[in-house]
Amino acid sequence: MSTASHKAIVRRFFEEVVDKGNFELIDELYTTDCIVHRLEYPQPIAGPRAWKQALRTRLQAYSEFRTTIHDLIGEDDRVACRLNHQTVHREAWTSRVGRHAVAGKAVGWQSMVVFHFREGKIAEQWVNRDELGMLIGLGVLTPSRESK
Repeated sequence: MSTASHKAIVRRFFEEVVDKGNFELIDELYTTDCIVHRLEYPQPIAGPRAWKQALRTRLQAYSEFRTTIHDLIGEDDRVACRLNHQTVHREAWTSRVGRHAVAGKAVGWQSMVVFHFREGKIAEQWVNRDELGMLIGLGVLTPSRESK
C-alpha cells in the first residue's frame, strides 16, 4: 500500500474510532497481532480485542471528544502524527501521578503517535501524550511563577 493509503487509515482511526466510538472498526484497521505502546500502561496492549477494550474504557471517561490532526508524515511502512485532543472529563482521572477530581472540566492535550503498517493494516503503534500539560490545564498542578 502507498503512504497516502496509510495516512488515510490513520485519519480514519482518529475520526471514526477515537472521535465517534466505532470500536469494531479496529478489526478492519489493525492486524490480528497488533501491539499498542502507551506510557500510561505498564505493558503494551496486545491484539485488537484488548485494544478495543482499552479504548472503550479510556474514552468512556470523556465526553465531547474531538481530535485535530496537525501533521501526518509518512515514509515506507510508518506514519507519524502530531495531533491535539479536546474533551471534557466525565469522572475523576487517574494519571501516572495519582487520581484527580476533574469531572466536568475541559482539557486539551497534544500527542505524537507513530504507526507501523504491515500488509495495509496497523501492526504497531506508539503514543506519547503531554500528560504534564493535561495536569496543568486541569489545574491539578500549578507551575511556579518564580524566575531565577
